[in-house]
Amino acid sequence: MAARAFSTVQLVNGSTGDPVLYLDYPGGDNALLFDGGENGALTAAQLGDLEAVFLTHHHVDHFIGLDRIVRANMDRDKVLHLFGPVNTIRKVYDRITAYEYPFFPFQKIVVKVTELLPGVARTATLECTKKFPEPVVEEAAWAGPVCYENADLRVEAVHADHTVPCLAFALSEKSGFHPDPLKLAAGALRPGVWVQEVLKRLRAGDPPQSRIEINGGSFALETLAANYFTESAGARVAYVTDTLWSDAVRPDLVKLAKGAWRLYCDSFYASGQAKQALQYKHMLAPQAAELAKLAKVEQLVLIHFATRYAGKYQQLIDEAGAVFPRVTAEVE
Repeated sequence: MAARAFSTVQLVNGSTGDPVLYLDYPGGDNALLFDGGENGALTAAQLGDLEAVFLTHHHVDHFIGLDRIVRANMDRDKVLHLFGPVNTIRKVYDRITAYEYPFFPFQKIVVKVTELLPGVARTATLECTKKFPEPVVEEAAWAGPVCYENADLRVEAVHADHTVPCLAFALSEKSGFHPDPLKLAAGALRPGVWVQEVLKRLRAGDPPQSRIEINGGSFALETLAANYFTESAGARVAYVTDTLWSDAVRPDLVKLAKGAWRLYCDSFYASGQAKQALQYKHMLAPQAAELAKLAKVEQLVLIHFATRYAGKYQQLIDEAGAVFPRVTAEVE
């Protein structure tokens, strides 16, 4: 079982609201957000902690929260990375420039937008200090699946089969040392910027007896490693929503979710609505379970239930559970 290094893994609106997944690591401005739908349950501080946002597509329930994301980061001196399917650059630019700004000197946010097409990645940089001029788009070959990478993780993307251009994503942590959320919760030291400093020194191979100053105390690196970190292959999380379970995308989706610690998967309809699933290009709950089974994931979390199942969500869970037993959903 892969160790989970995230301090926060939050399905923001549960399985019944807009699909939004927020993942955060302790001690740094490095949170990740999958989809930009309604995010009122996240604080401005949480959104301001974002390093990257990954949009599956531009339907309103996956895109309406972009304004809060931009607002929470407007006063930051940072680069916010944003990924999505074709036309993401124009749609993000139009949303950002729909507002008037005072353009204070401290507003230094840079939004780097990348749209992923088959074989091609298009990127544009939207800069507040330049008053958001018309974006200059650069193209580069993109063989996939990795679309974003930093020292801790990589994010992969594949194309889904929806009524509009749509992506599915997976986050894969790199092997090595990771903050351990259980140890951090139980330890005497509270998570802070020291977590990332220790992590940096562990990965650099600093001597075990080297000391680190934290809140007025001095601690050996090996002690901090033992008490607050775990060395592991890292966890993998897959996020698949708004797609038909079709021959065209099935192999890529299975590969994307392969061996995931947790798969968050579109389960819009029960099996009795196969005709609607085909028409609107969504997955049936047992199809989500089939994906989980084929990909050999540790846990399946059903998401994006259609409103028609209000008060009857157990039907979706039961249908999926008959195919893949390690299934859950977040419903009230």
